[in-house]
Amino acid sequence: MDTHSTARVRAGWPLAAVAVGVGLAAVAGCGGGGHESGTTAPTRPAGNPLDNVGTAGDTLAVKIDNVGARVQAIHRGLAEADIVYWIEVEGGLSRFLAVYDADHLPALIGPVRSARQTDIPLLQQYGHLDFAYSGAISGLLPLLDRADLRNVTPADAPEAFTDRAVDPTFIDPHRILARFPSVPARSPGFAFGAAPTGGEALGAMTRHLPAASIAARFNGRTYDIAVDGGPAWSGTATVVAQHVAIGPGLFTDFNAGHPDNEVFTRSTGSGRAEVLRDGRVWHTAWSRPDPAAGTTFTLPDGGIMPFATGPVLVVMVP
Repeated sequence: MDTHSTARVRAGWPLAAVAVGVGLAAVAGCGGGGHESGTTAPTRPAGNPLDNVGTAGDTLAVKIDNVGARVQAIHRGLAEADIVYWIEVEGGLSRFLAVYDADHLPALIGPVRSARQTDIPLLQQYGHLDFAYSGAISGLLPLLDRADLRNVTPADAPEAFTDRAVDPTFIDPHRILARFPSVPARSPGFAFGAAPTGGEALGAMTRHLPAASIAARFNGRTYDIAVDGGPAWSGTATVVAQHVAIGPGLFTDFNAGHPDNEVFTRSTGSGRAEVLRDGRVWHTAWSRPDPAAGTTFTLPDGGIMPFATGPVLVVMVP
């Protein structure tokens, strides 16, 4: 399981156990519904390409804890994220991977937890951004070092992390970006614009992993998000349920005295997705054949699915 003992060696925390390789799952198939798109073409904004709000500075991604009512009660910074991914980890639990631009950062983000294999290809579409996390199992370290990321751990920027001897740990994102300038925010493929015609009225959606759940409820303007039955944050403008292949990862972690195989979520390829905005849902198809490129969402007629201006939640489920 994810504990501080999974931290990177150079962070000064104990090593996790040796990793072993296993196969990866196949890419999920494509699907879709039957709604017509509108005539107004969505646009990729000249300002903030992450959520179309204002302008965008440098980019920071943070791995955030998501287990237990206590952790959920002390979350910081999720409502201010431009994009949040909800991702399965070992044991059927979930974690968040949140992406921020420097022009509207919260004061604190966290609790911060360890990186996963899934994070590397998922973040590749954003370019050379800063990636803050508490550590990683030993086998993953070489992959993180070779990835097109600026890895930021307590060893790299101790002044940006709260006392790591105290659980939980939070980060000050302003200190990270001040020390490690990143690249200006790059579009992960999203387009924004007026809602297309069609869609189906849908006031709420719940999606499940083996040991976790997430729900979005339309409040008349945006979406209130609940995790494992408890309220988490509000203000999300677009919710995407992206159906992906989830299977064994390359590593096994023996941290907790028993093996917990790392889980790998495949973010490249293609599949089906439900896109929620404005109290309605559209059945779309997602595509990302190139890991260096963004993810596109298309309607059954081939038109691009426009997202609503504002924060985006991407729920990655089978």
